[in-house]
Amino acid sequence: MRLEELSFWDIDRERLSIMGRVAEAMARRGGLTARLKTVPDLDKALEGADYVITSIRVGGIDARVKDETIALAHGLVGQETVGAGGFACAMRNLAAMLEYARRIERVAPKATVINFTNPVGIISQAILNHSGVRILGVCDTPLETFESIAKALDRNPFELTFDYLGLNHLGWVRSIRDAQATELLPRILASPDLIRKCYRHELFPVEFIQKLALLPTEYLYFYYFPKTAYENLQRSGKSRGQAVAAMNAKLLEKLARASDKDLIEIYENYLRERNASYFSIEATAGEKRKDNQELYSEFSGYERIALLLLEALRSERPRLIPLTVRNLNSLEDLDSNDAVELPCQVSSSGVQVLPVGRAPEAVLPLLLRVKEYERLTVRAAVEHSRESALAALVKNPLVARPEVAREVLAEYIGAFGAQMKLQAA
Repeated sequence: MRLEELSFWDIDRERLSIMGRVAEAMARRGGLTARLKTVPDLDKALEGADYVITSIRVGGIDARVKDETIALAHGLVGQETVGAGGFACAMRNLAAMLEYARRIERVAPKATVINFTNPVGIISQAILNHSGVRILGVCDTPLETFESIAKALDRNPFELTFDYLGLNHLGWVRSIRDAQATELLPRILASPDLIRKCYRHELFPVEFIQKLALLPTEYLYFYYFPKTAYENLQRSGKSRGQAVAAMNAKLLEKLARASDKDLIEIYENYLRERNASYFSIEATAGEKRKDNQELYSEFSGYERIALLLLEALRSERPRLIPLTVRNLNSLEDLDSNDAVELPCQVSSSGVQVLPVGRAPEAVLPLLLRVKEYERLTVRAAVEHSRESALAALVKNPLVARPEVAREVLAEYIGAFGAQMKLQAA
């Protein structure tokens, strides 16, 4: 990749220093020759950047806990990227990310933004249509889904081609082909055992998947079975945000007093715990975990998709990578300027989103409704409009009821009014 320099910046100076030490330890272990710098000034961090990787959470992990617990208190799914919690997270992060986009345009106008900030689809929708920044939305959910499917089939994921379409955290696999162009999805749909193996927990009943005739990503669980997800969260007694907050506090405490030789072990033990407990609360009320998973995958994971993308952008040989990008005319059911999550051919020549035609009828109503919710959320953030914010929550399939939407919006404004920047009605 011919990396020369990596600059790290964070509004939290203490965390910046701690994670800078972890990054340096990782670099030493991997033999990285690029210079690593922790930079207190954002403009200096951005100057001369070819790529800017963004991953922020306005209000920190405590804000996520509030997002989820306020939703749960109103009988709604408590999750950080979908439903009411996803809306609150989006409103805070949108205001900040639009400001960062203007900063990047001024200081690093040639940079490509690789965005991990959630909700990735809504952030991309806003930046694509309300700034001049080149942005690629990145999420590991599609690749992790592909890898799980490949493992269920006892195949190498690099040797399979997946036909995938949707929005971020709202996507479906509708075809799987091997090197001989043999279609493998019917084999999975015919086997209850293979269907179960495609998911980390039993999120979807076999009969449901067979009737749908598609393989949804795991976040569709919240849309298809919100009552089950809500009941599991209530039964567990805590949200995922509360679990992660406790893990983060322990991690930073241990790292702050660790010697250089112990940094990576502490950090990787933290990653193992997060991976093992992922979706455990929402799907099993915390009763089942997936321990002993491979820590780093060659195919999926946040670090892997970031590297795949960076490598592809510097290579003449195109790579097929699912990204959140401007739709153009690729997914025919949506507008050309909508942000969509689709397979893209990525190389040094650019990013080409592949045409996928129309969405299957079985998923089209949900796809259209969630996209309209995303558009309204962006409008609310850009115009500082409470009216659009309320309309967004009513359109959101996991809120929907106007009276609940009003109550939830009032609570979120009470908790995060300054950060959401909504004007009085």
